[in-house]
Amino acid sequence: MEDFGKEIKNDITEVKSELQGKLDALQAQYDQLSVKQIDLATQALDFKSEVKNKLSSTNEDLLSKGFKFEVKASLTQAGTVAPDQMPGIYGYDNKKLSLRNLMSIGSTTSNAVNYVQEQSWTSFTGTTTEGSKRPESGFVLKSELAPVKTIGTFLKVSKEQLADVLQITSYITNRAPAKLKEVEDKHILDILRVKASQFTGTTVTMGTGSTVNEYDVLRTGMNMIELANGQATAILISPSDKLRLELAKDTTGQYIFPYGNMSVAGVPVVSSNIIEEGKFLIGDYRMGAELVEREGLSINFYNQNSTDVEDGLVTVALEERIAVTVNNPARFIQGDFVSAKAKLKS
Repeated sequence: MEDFGKEIKNDITEVKSELQGKLDALQAQYDQLSVKQIDLATQALDFKSEVKNKLSSTNEDLLSKGFKFEVKASLTQAGTVAPDQMPGIYGYDNKKLSLRNLMSIGSTTSNAVNYVQEQSWTSFTGTTTEGSKRPESGFVLKSELAPVKTIGTFLKVSKEQLADVLQITSYITNRAPAKLKEVEDKHILDILRVKASQFTGTTVTMGTGSTVNEYDVLRTGMNMIELANGQATAILISPSDKLRLELAKDTTGQYIFPYGNMSVAGVPVVSSNIIEEGKFLIGDYRMGAELVEREGLSINFYNQNSTDVEDGLVTVALEERIAVTVNNPARFIQGDFVSAKAKLKS
């Protein structure tokens, strides 16, 4: 046992001596690198330094044939920090409300919608005695034609954007239709204005000495629709005019309208940038008109259009086909606040 113990001790001494020699060699190499101020723990490939080293090379074959780099994540400017990539794409907000949200929606399979509109009704209905002739009533109908219009646009997107930018597809399919809906709103508004009746203010007498405000105008316009046996469902004004109503105060300095969901006699006031400041359109949007769809909104992606293949682009096309019928023009009243207030005081 004593001899066996001596053999083990000798073996351990030999291994220890061999390991110590290797450790001393590694320490010497590390000391040499430290003298050259090379930090093995933090050194990164520097593009500028790599190019400089290549250019200063004495290798004639290298300099005559040139050299290239495969750009990788590690071959970057030394000391740079990659920025964080936030999800999503940020821009201007989409419009919160479209006129189609206020209207009834129908459909058609034709390129035009023919509808019959009542122009007038003459009523002589009354009580009669036995055997006497009944009074005659009459009406006038007019055929109207609403053509189907195409609203569309297209945009170009690179294949790299579609592949590399996060949420680019959802961004396009959300942002582009919202911009198309703004054009749709303008189209609907133009048609409603052509058909709508003008504000007259003749249904109420306020007098020249009275104080007239925007609320008086809107309430009187609603009354004009009521006298035509209609019921206003929304009042369209600009955001600035809605703000004026919100800031209006009574003689004691108290606000007349609460902030937020504003209404006039129960009819909601809707603000939108599609209507000019100072203008208004009061209407029975549900029963007085209808938005008829020939084709709903479609979004198509093409990569064979024009020179898209050569240019590495994708064409995104959006379009819809709609018509607008105004079944009862008397259920829409339009005007501007300045002249309407003057009419109420005349």
